[in-house]
Amino acid sequence: MGILQIWILQMTFWVSGAIFSCSMEKRERFGVRAGIFAILAIVEGIIFQLLWGGQMWLVLGGRVVSAVLMVIILWCCWQITWTVSVYNAIWGMSVWQLALELWKVARFWENSVFIENVLADVLLILGLFGGSFVICACTIARWMPKDRKKKIGPRQLSSAILIFLIIEMLAYSPTLSGFTAYNEDWKFLYLSQLMCLVILYLQNELFKKSEMKQELALMNLLWKKEQDQYQLTKENIALINQKSHDLKHQIRALRKASKEELDTYLDEMEDSVRIYEAIVKTGNDVFDTILTEKSLYCKDRGIQVSCVADGSQMDFINTVDLYAILGNAMDNAIEAVEKFDELEKRQIDVMIYRQQNFLVMNIINPIDGNLIYEGEFPVTTKGDKKFHGYGLRSIKYILNKYDGVLNISEEDGCFSLKILIPIPNEQ
Repeated sequence: MGILQIWILQMTFWVSGAIFSCSMEKRERFGVRAGIFAILAIVEGIIFQLLWGGQMWLVLGGRVVSAVLMVIILWCCWQITWTVSVYNAIWGMSVWQLALELWKVARFWENSVFIENVLADVLLILGLFGGSFVICACTIARWMPKDRKKKIGPRQLSSAILIFLIIEMLAYSPTLSGFTAYNEDWKFLYLSQLMCLVILYLQNELFKKSEMKQELALMNLLWKKEQDQYQLTKENIALINQKSHDLKHQIRALRKASKEELDTYLDEMEDSVRIYEAIVKTGNDVFDTILTEKSLYCKDRGIQVSCVADGSQMDFINTVDLYAILGNAMDNAIEAVEKFDELEKRQIDVMIYRQQNFLVMNIINPIDGNLIYEGEFPVTTKGDKKFHGYGLRSIKYILNKYDGVLNISEEDGCFSLKILIPIPNEQ
């Protein structure tokens, strides 16, 4: 095998990884990054091929170095996480490995012309690898969800690595790694590799289906929240209308009131106007809306809400996501303190601030005794478990989009919900 074939095989190796990443967003100066790494990749491949000499430890060392370099290249060229880089590299290397074995069989077939004829060998490489890549680009790479740029979970990644190791172990068997003819053993091992690749794809579909189920559960929860929000808005409007109606009567009464009655009417008017103190201004319209609605609800039920918040730090969070996170957190706190008769326990503390490069949201409220947990989340005390008990789960699900962390703790009779979200550099 000549230098030309080695160079072309190395190029196809790096193209294989790019096939499964090309639909994702590129980093700045993509062309420069790709060019630099392409040169490094080609040099690395040629060095290992020239030093090969049939020694297995050099072959394995070359594969490991190439795999690590491919992961680094994908991460440096596309805006993806390390886990997604590894996952895409696994797909690329697996497809490349299967095409390589087909090329070996065709090249060393009995009476084959590809060994002696360099042009025919080059055309064979381009045909086999190009055909394989086009098929993958039009099928598997397209069917995979494009939002994989966000995150690949540890379970999905570990199972993908295990499948890839099985493919590689089969590839280094004497039948496949040697220059052999297309015999029965070769067919069995090659079909085993194909089945591993099918399993890898089915695994991806199962995790995609699981994610869709989570999204459906979240959508159902948001739909229920919209119903609750509509009812809450109706109650608040009715409360404001009632207070306005009372003010009209009190103003009429003032005109006819004696001096002794004047102080009484003024106190009642002051109490009516206090409802407008629930209007909050933090610097974030979404949070202001949520907190105003919840504060109106709490004032009508004797619940004190204390808030210290820098709303300007939350602008990078999607409106719907922010509404779901804070709405669920506030609802859980309100549900907990409504059970108390003592006024000193009917209080909620909300703190939102920036700590270094993190946005911190901390909602604290008293609780009655110790909570019962199912896994990492408290069990809902509401009877309708179809729509309740998903609040914290939906918060954690949304936080995954922002690489955020949810922390739950109990201390001194208080429940603390703490959220940490990395703030983007441009923020």
